Amino acid sequence: MTEFWESAFNKKQLMWGLAPTTSASAARDIFNHSGAKSVLIPGIGYGRNARPFLERGMSVAGIEISETAIELARSRLGLEIPIVHGSVADMPFDRRKYDGVFCHGLVYLLDARGRRKLIRDCYRQLAPGGHMVFTVISKKAPMYGQGPRLGDDWYERLPGLPMYFYDAESVKREFGPYGLVELSEFDEPAGDGATLPFIKVVCRRDAVTVSAAEAVDRLHAGQVEVTVAGALQQSEVAAIAGALETSTTSILTMGGCQITDMGGVAIANALLTNSALRELWLFNNEINDAGGKAFGDALRSNASLTTLCLNENRVGDVGAAAIGEALRSSQSLVELGLGRNQIGDIGGAAIGGALAFNSSVIALSLNHNHIGDAGAASIGGALRNNASLRILRLSHNEIGDSGAEAVRAGVAHNSVLRTVSFEENPASASLHQEIKTALERDP
Repeated sequence: MTEFWESAFNKKQLMWGLAPTTSASAARDIFNHSGAKSVLIPGIGYGRNARPFLERGMSVAGIEISETAIELARSRLGLEIPIVHGSVADMPFDRRKYDGVFCHGLVYLLDARGRRKLIRDCYRQLAPGGHMVFTVISKKAPMYGQGPRLGDDWYERLPGLPMYFYDAESVKREFGPYGLVELSEFDEPAGDGATLPFIKVVCRRDAVTVSAAEAVDRLHAGQVEVTVAGALQQSEVAAIAGALETSTTSILTMGGCQITDMGGVAIANALLTNSALRELWLFNNEINDAGGKAFGDALRSNASLTTLCLNENRVGDVGAAAIGEALRSSQSLVELGLGRNQIGDIGGAAIGGALAFNSSVIALSLNHNHIGDAGAASIGGALRNNASLRILRLSHNEIGDSGAEAVRAGVAHNSVLRTVSFEENPASASLHQEIKTALERDP
């Protein structure tokens, strides 16, 4: 994909002209009405769609895979806004929350997994109460069905340019879990007086954090996203877990709620019957090995969860080993957060060993633990065979030279990794640099 767009921008330069898309102007009005001050544009190209937002006084940041397009934005459009050079597959590039996210066309160029990740990552960077607007190509487009068929409604329209065509059903399926509030058909100018049929998709992130009692009600009602605030009693956690068993909620966040091991077990057990939850955020709690083991058991049978965040808990080797064992067969989990726990070499080796078999996890956090050379050796060895992991966080552990060398060798043999954080490990400075160098390759 990088080569395709680099070549296209080199040959055709300002290939779409200078005028913003119709959908960018529509998104500007949506954002302006909601009081948006900041906008993120993944796939910003040479920046023509930034102008409607800038003209209304909104700050704009972009992400773009083509260096040539970024240079065009600077030299031809005079844009001095922040633009990250990178693939949207590697989002997020920062922890900032934006009031609006505008993504024109890009999502339909990705496979099913890539589409899910982009939609999820955009939603995560959306501030509470903010909107994200996507435009997707419709199945009514004249090129639908042309080119080699790659899957349902997915065709390689041009060499190196796959396109997924949407209808109302597929829009609801893919965007529904992320606060879908509008889908509408419209025609977008395509040059020479022609138009193409698109679908505008508008999602809104819930701005409400609730008490335990209200969380139970919202889980029973199947609200898309539920965020619980404040310290919880065990009885309250049990009630939430009970509601979660049959809930159709997609995202549940319970960070900093003082959830103990018993509560962790209750929530994990709810996943044995729940088939709708996509993201579970349990950072900054008090979940130990019993909870970690229960989540391992849950992951072996749950096929819907894509994100499990247990950062800032007390999970040790026993819990990590159980989760590692589950990763060997899990095909749904995309992001796993185990940073700031108490995982040593045994747990690190279990997670590492699982990576050699897992083909779904894209982002893995093991930072701020007690992993040493043995655990790092297992992780490094698995990187030689793993073909899915893009982001690996190993900073602030106890990895020395032999472990660092194993990680370096694994990174050097891996063609998909894009980010490895390795800071604050006791390995020599030269090995730290060699890991960075191993990542500096053409994607």
